Amino acid sequence: MTAASFAAFIDRTRAHNIRRVREGDLDHLVFYALQSTHFTKLPPIEPALSAKALVQSLDPVVREGFLRGQAAPEPPIPASVRARFAALIDALDSASRDPRLAYFRALVQATFPDRRQREAALLREYLRAMRFIYQKEFVAQPAGAAAVAELYRARGLSTDTAVEAGYVVYNGLGIIRALEPDRRIRRVLIVGPGLDLAPRTGLTEAGPPESYQPWAVIDALLSLGLGRAGELQVVAADINPRVVDHLTRSRDNPPVLTLVSEIRESDTVTLSADYKEYFAQLGKAIADGDDPPRGGIATLAQGHLRKTVRVDKTAAGTLTAATLDVVTERLDAPAFDLVIATNILPYFDDVELMLAMSNVAGMLVPGGVFLHNEARPVLGEITDALGLPFEQSRHVIIATVRGAPAPLFDSVFLHRNK
Repeated sequence: MTAASFAAFIDRTRAHNIRRVREGDLDHLVFYALQSTHFTKLPPIEPALSAKALVQSLDPVVREGFLRGQAAPEPPIPASVRARFAALIDALDSASRDPRLAYFRALVQATFPDRRQREAALLREYLRAMRFIYQKEFVAQPAGAAAVAELYRARGLSTDTAVEAGYVVYNGLGIIRALEPDRRIRRVLIVGPGLDLAPRTGLTEAGPPESYQPWAVIDALLSLGLGRAGELQVVAADINPRVVDHLTRSRDNPPVLTLVSEIRESDTVTLSADYKEYFAQLGKAIADGDDPPRGGIATLAQGHLRKTVRVDKTAAGTLTAATLDVVTERLDAPAFDLVIATNILPYFDDVELMLAMSNVAGMLVPGGVFLHNEARPVLGEITDALGLPFEQSRHVIIATVRGAPAPLFDSVFLHRNK
């Protein structure tokens, strides 16, 4: 790569990332088609089990070709899968106002405008998604974390998010508060806030699709005393324009958040006391004062923690949304005191990571903090070179699993811009 070829490289990368956004949206469509109970009464199909049954039914030679991405011969698609996709297409043609269905209706109409070709096109997306899941769960997973990470750097860009993502950010902000009790954070950038649309496993449709992280960040900053109502400005920037549109509407129409823990407590899984405490207080600083009890009461339903929070207008007015490909772009805006990027950096290869970190550093004020949960060692080398050195980290336990070698945990890392 040279100065002369750099602009063309950026253009290719931007176009490639747009394609990855499309693939990520279609992945969620496949997961929705297999699991949703709102558009059909047919039994849900667990995606990983579907991938395993599909791939392991193939002749070894055909299986090898399929996993390498060869287009032919096309594997036979189970009748149960075909039935659910046929039901989905009928639902997409209906007048249903279900919010997830509306999201996917717009996606399908834009991506596959010819109604006659839709079913075949969606079944091809099913095969593509099953190929990735099988490679991840049954090929890369046994080979180790490095193999899984390599897969993620080539797959579609997921919009997926969960309530648990806010817990690691809350702990990171708690570190800042403990080290600098008088610090005030006024401008915050959240890169890739995502949308809880249709995860690969455990789809719950208790509430409409929602982007939890911006509200969790605002709530944490206010409750920890790092930010003040009236002066806090939070920009949620996502590469997916549909996520941006959703968040833009939320500013004028504050949502009622249906918060459900992704991890389910059971005979073998026990949520940590600290995580339960976090979930219990989540939302109290942003809840509408007319919504008793303020911040909602957490309950345990079928093993999942659950509560609802009505966001007040002041908190909603704190939030703005922007479209951003952090690998190729920077926002044309005043610099930020804090940049947060969780669960998006694994999608970048090392070159893309360098570009993204350069853009993050360029959007931070001197002394500004970058908060993330990417443990890749090369990230430390890159941020050191950019004058954004690592300062603090913590591991936070979300749940323990009986018989497992380690608990379910996440990590948070803090860097300071020189």
